[in-house]
Amino acid sequence: MSDSNVPEIKYDVFVSFRGKEIRDGFLSHLTEAFDMKKINGFVDDKLEKGEEIWPSLVTAIERSAISLIIFSPDYASSRWCLDEVVKIFECKEKYERIVIPVFYKVAPTDVRHQSGSYENAFANHRLNYTTKVQMWKDALKKSADLSGIESSKFRNDAEVVKEIVNLVDKRLNKPQVIRKELVGIHEKIATLESWISDEPKTTQLIGIWGMGGIGKTTLAEVVFHRLRSQYQESYFLANERDQSNKHGLIHLKKILFSKLLGQEVDIDTPNYLPENIVRRIGCMKVLVVLDDVNDSDHIEKLVGTPENFGKGSTVIVTTRDEQVLRINRVSKTYKVKEFSSDEALELFNLNAFSGSYKEKEYDEISKSVVHYAKGNPLVVIVLAKLLRGINKEEWESVLAKLKTMPPRKVYDVLKLSYDSLDRKGQQIFLDLACFFLRILVAVQVRDLKCLLKDNESDNSVAFELRRLEDKALITISEDDNTVSMHDSLQEMAWEIVRQESVEDPGSRSRLWDPNDINQALENEKVSEAIRSIHLTSDTAITSTKKQMLSPQIFAMRKLKFLEISGVNENTYHQVILGEGAQFLATELRFVCWDEFPMKCLPESFNAEKLVILELRISRMRKLWDGVKNLANLKRLILHWAIKLKELPDLSGAIRLEELYVRGCESLRSLHSSIFSLPKLEILDLNNCMSITILSSKSEKRVSSLWGNSELRCLNMSSCEKLETIAELPPFLKTLDVSFSTSLKTLPKLPLSLQILNVSFCQSLESLPELPPLLSTLNVSSCYSLQIPSNLPLSLQIVNLCDCRLFQTLVQHIRSVKTKDTKNSRLVHQTLSKLPLPSEVSCSCNSIKTGAVSLESFTSLIEDCLSSLKFMTEEE
Repeated sequence: MSDSNVPEIKYDVFVSFRGKEIRDGFLSHLTEAFDMKKINGFVDDKLEKGEEIWPSLVTAIERSAISLIIFSPDYASSRWCLDEVVKIFECKEKYERIVIPVFYKVAPTDVRHQSGSYENAFANHRLNYTTKVQMWKDALKKSADLSGIESSKFRNDAEVVKEIVNLVDKRLNKPQVIRKELVGIHEKIATLESWISDEPKTTQLIGIWGMGGIGKTTLAEVVFHRLRSQYQESYFLANERDQSNKHGLIHLKKILFSKLLGQEVDIDTPNYLPENIVRRIGCMKVLVVLDDVNDSDHIEKLVGTPENFGKGSTVIVTTRDEQVLRINRVSKTYKVKEFSSDEALELFNLNAFSGSYKEKEYDEISKSVVHYAKGNPLVVIVLAKLLRGINKEEWESVLAKLKTMPPRKVYDVLKLSYDSLDRKGQQIFLDLACFFLRILVAVQVRDLKCLLKDNESDNSVAFELRRLEDKALITISEDDNTVSMHDSLQEMAWEIVRQESVEDPGSRSRLWDPNDINQALENEKVSEAIRSIHLTSDTAITSTKKQMLSPQIFAMRKLKFLEISGVNENTYHQVILGEGAQFLATELRFVCWDEFPMKCLPESFNAEKLVILELRISRMRKLWDGVKNLANLKRLILHWAIKLKELPDLSGAIRLEELYVRGCESLRSLHSSIFSLPKLEILDLNNCMSITILSSKSEKRVSSLWGNSELRCLNMSSCEKLETIAELPPFLKTLDVSFSTSLKTLPKLPLSLQILNVSFCQSLESLPELPPLLSTLNVSSCYSLQIPSNLPLSLQIVNLCDCRLFQTLVQHIRSVKTKDTKNSRLVHQTLSKLPLPSEVSCSCNSIKTGAVSLESFTSLIEDCLSSLKFMTEEE
């Protein structure tokens, strides 16, 4: 039967009974219990005066979810009652209604076989209602065959009433069929339900955590309605954050415990529960959901400790702040993640089209909308409803608007998390969203700790980043310790900044739109409010007209973060620096400027608080004159400054960790200060083709060249004129001099060295003794190279194509066959042992022997001495 023909449910339960004694006694207690549980029961006293009794009873039976039949000793004497039973089973079969028989002071066998008092009643019925008797008997038999409640198994009526109410409540709240619009929720429900069912006798506090709009409340609601029938009492406290702000905790506690205890309770204090409530609730198994909790103190203030409740109780807390759960020591935390693209598209289609034929027609543009939402179900649903019923042209218009203004409903929901932050947290969140998560290179947490601190003594950044992660406003990758943020949260942050001054961009704290930047810089009185400027080619200086980047950019005394990047030969000169630029900014922490147009940074440039300086592809001939205070500088990048001839005195850069001067073709030497920088770990001189000797002119004693250096990585690849390296740092781990074709010798290798790449060093004739920790050696295409006879046991990867090293290997191989496809040559040598690396590569092929000798292996060499391929097989 179609759903349209099924009568709409009006009553929870229809009660069929017989007699004034039942009505005034047992039934009166039962209906009172129904009222306390808010179960809407129909008893015939609800009939209005003047109503026809039987048609009204039939309608009530049809529109009741459950029919409760109280079989008492006198029940069968009433033909009305017997007709009710027949109608009840008709509805059970026709509409799948629920039937619960109660055998009150009668045995089920008496009902089934019409014995005892039922036998006498049917003897009378046979005289007056011959045609109905068999139908009544069949209905009674069906009733007795059902699992019901027998009063004889309970000590008193109170226990019977309690059992009936619990059973009715359970049947009313049976696990619901999950609606199709609840996309992607099945696995989440299964996880939470398994957590609860795995420990049925343990009182649990379970957390559901995630960003705003991700589906925490929806998940909690579904689990609550599916499981509530398994508990004596249950309560869902929705939107605790908002309700506690509006009404206070005392009000919420009164509602919560009045519901759980089934009567009004008196609570006067916000922090404690009256002893009588604690005593009573400790005997009950309850299910409580506290939704959207923002204050970690509120859980204990509202419900006390989980131990206050009876065994098997469950308290579920949803929150945007993981710290709320951590402080309250939840048993388990479920993090709600973003939808997959397929799930998001399914959810969008359900809400935008509802099965309409247009779903396929709009498929591509729908995918664009879903991509914008980035798996946040709230964003998906809001956009689906916004776009429902409008044409494609209007869809395009809406999507274009979203680039500058997020949907208001999404903005309001997400901004609650931002509003809960303190001033410092809000500042860092906006810095990340409006600057650091817009720049081309991912920034690591270790850099942010320096970049975002207010002053030298500020050590709070790590804590604030953790708070942002707790509130699901950012994600910190476990792999590389970098920060990311959901697009909807980032757009919310952009809108917050726009709202600082809608009409005047120059009064905002952060700028990234080219038009806003130009407008802000037109004013000679530049605002002191501007904290960051981010200008890149992807933010589109699209006009062919040359754009003048005003010198006013350097008059921003409070400017902390500046990036002008992504400029290439096609857009060069569209950004032009005016004459007479003077750096007045004293707070700069981060400067990245591609194609910097000046020959030298102005004398007024203040680098005292600078942490990262990146000037790629610049016109500079030198950085600056003299010595600057660089106490906070950690990274200096000067890639492809092809006219750069010298580096300044960097002795003040006591915290410098990375120095990159790749592609600086005119650079002939390094300043002596660089060799003794105490924190320097990476020195990249790749493609510095004018350097002939890595040494310091002012250094008289080679043994002290590197001073206290802790350099770990030295890259001098493609330094074509490099002939000599005077000395290597004592703690070096990686040395790359590949393609340095003039290099003839290497100095003594430090014991710490693990990776050595001398490939294509065609003039290199020999290697010094290889250190014991060396794991990777690349000597491919070193035609003149002679190597030491003993290879370290630590070697794991060796690349030796086109190298004399083959001759050494061949001499060490105990039994070698060669299959020569080009030269048809067979080599046989016999040796005792060779400490062979676990991986040997040749012409992009490699093998793994899994041993340090060839004791158990035969090697196959193909294309001897030019393109050999080692392969192994067991002897």
